[in-house]
Order: sequence, then C-alpha cells, then structure tokens
Amino acid sequence: MALHVKALEHHNAHEFDGFYAIYSTAFPLSEQKSRDALLAMQRASFYTIYLAYNDEKIVGFCMMYHPHEDDFFLLEYMAVDESLRGIGLGSTLLKSSIYQLFETHGTKALLIEIDSPEKSSSEQEIREKREQFYRRLGALKIDPFDYILPLQSAEKPPPMELLVYHPSLREVPKETLQTWLEKLYVDVYGCAKTDSRIAQMLESVPPILNLI
Repeated sequence: MALHVKALEHHNAHEFDGFYAIYSTAFPLSEQKSRDALLAMQRASFYTIYLAYNDEKIVGFCMMYHPHEDDFFLLEYMAVDESLRGIGLGSTLLKSSIYQLFETHGTKALLIEIDSPEKSSSEQEIREKREQFYRRLGALKIDPFDYILPLQSAEKPPPMELLVYHPSLREVPKETLQTWLEKLYVDVYGCAKTDSRIAQMLESVPPILNLI
C-alpha cells in the first residue's frame, strides 16, 4: 500500500469531499458536526485536517486543533476507511500527522479524549483496544484524574480519560491542567470558563499529576 499523509488544502473541495465521505460514516450522528461547521473548521487557521492517501484515494483523516497562543493541541477526530481497518493504517496516519503537526506548530502536549475502559460497558473491548492503540504510540494517562466531557445536553456523559502525547513530558502541574480544561471547554465546546464541571474535575487532584 503506497500510503502517504498530507494536510488538506484550504478551499480544496475535492479533498474536503473525500474527508467528509469517511467522516459522515465513521461517527454516530449525535457526535457529528454539520458539514458547514466542518467547512469552517477546514478554513480556520487553528485547525488542520491531515489526509491519508492510498495512491490517489483518501482512506483516512486526522483532525488536529492547534490554538496559536496555547501550550497544547487536541486530537479532535480521527478515522480510517471502514474496509481498511486493522492493517496498521491508523497508526501510520496518526504518527505522520503528529510529526507534521509538531514540525509546523512546535512540540506541545497533544491531548486525546477517550472513553474510559476502566468502567464496565457494553463496548468494553472497543474501549480497551482504543486506549491500547494510543498507548502503543506513546500516549500516557493523566493520573489521578477523571475527565468530564462537556456535553451541551442533559445526557449524562460517558466516563472519560484524557491522554497526553509528548516526547518528554511525564507530569503536569494542576494549574496547567486547569488552563487546558478551561480552553477546551470555552474554545472547543462553547462552554463557560466558570463551568462547574471544571472545578468538579480539579477538586481532589494533587498539585502535580503524573503521566503514566
């Protein structure tokens, strides 16, 4: 497989259509953003969508949020063509995306939101495999810490974890974690900086949190 990864070009309708064809089938409708919202993200200077090409066909994507003034990035979405899963394409895509992200925007903590495999679920095996996938690439878990996904509905969010990928980072000060959470809640999810869930998450964490 002649796989290569490149950033989606701004205003490239063909590449966007290839990305959207995978995006629209990879996630539940309740988790999807509208096509217009994704187009706006594509054109924003603080988002990059990396595309995996097999020869001339788009077979996967990785969407990164990289705010200019902050000291972290966020892996917002990632998916590969359903017919090509399980052959290592995802790890190649993510590693290449991270390399290009760091080359272009500097080396910062990359945050990754995942459903916690530590809580029993009907999707237990899927959650465990997803965590193992990121851990094999070097991502570490913030400990002790339980992440609350900032849903904008009355629906109770699933138990979550926040993983961190960074070549050398092995601990995070509580103040840094608070800044990350406030930025995520406000800039990515449209919540208030004073959202009570932020204080709830930080209530019992120590001054320094380990990455394990």
